[in-house]
Amino acid sequence: MADTEKVCCQPERGLVLRDVTLTAGSTCVLRDASLTVLLSGMTLLSGRNGAGKSTLLRAMLGLVPLQEGEILTHGLPPAQARQHIGYMPQSVTDAALLLPAVSHVRAAVDGLRWGLPLHLRPRREEADRLLALTGASAFAHRPLGLLSGGERQRVGLAQALAGNPDLLLLDEPLAALDHAGQEQTVRLLEDLTDRLGIGIVLTSHETEALSGVVTRVVQLADGGLHVRV
Repeated sequence: MADTEKVCCQPERGLVLRDVTLTAGSTCVLRDASLTVLLSGMTLLSGRNGAGKSTLLRAMLGLVPLQEGEILTHGLPPAQARQHIGYMPQSVTDAALLLPAVSHVRAAVDGLRWGLPLHLRPRREEADRLLALTGASAFAHRPLGLLSGGERQRVGLAQALAGNPDLLLLDEPLAALDHAGQEQTVRLLEDLTDRLGIGIVLTSHETEALSGVVTRVVQLADGGLHVRV
């Protein structure tokens, strides 16, 4: 099942799937699916609960194997592409909740996400910069376990930005936030795309909060992917 964004698509700045079959347990997420889509701006990956949106994000990172076919992100296969991708899972870590938020970001700066050294700047300065970028400086030294859902999301975003990725994959970043928190997060994501020039792919059921904001919608349904620009 093929779908191609009608904009002039550059594989080196987008996502390409070629004849991909992907399963999650007994669920078929994709069946012989092909897609070419730009990843500039903000891309919403939509689909019903259990359709496999999280599985597809993880497959882009090489954390879930394909049964058939090929995925390229910005022209690179998953194992290479993930060095240029920041990832925030649906649940921000529940580990080390007594450590201050800044310690979690410093760990990401040290490369613990992918096991690679990322000493581009002194870790303290870089962690402070990332927390400031996501508006989390005010609670940087509070224990992670005492932060609200919205505050923890900002810390998670700071972690995802470690290593200066050119693409963010965000799994349900608006979940468990009230209306005001959703609006604040959406404004932050818009600001990040504008200021950093990075692309964002996110999953969300909060489509009202994203109305008029996303550049395109990629619908996951019936084993295929379909683009609405």
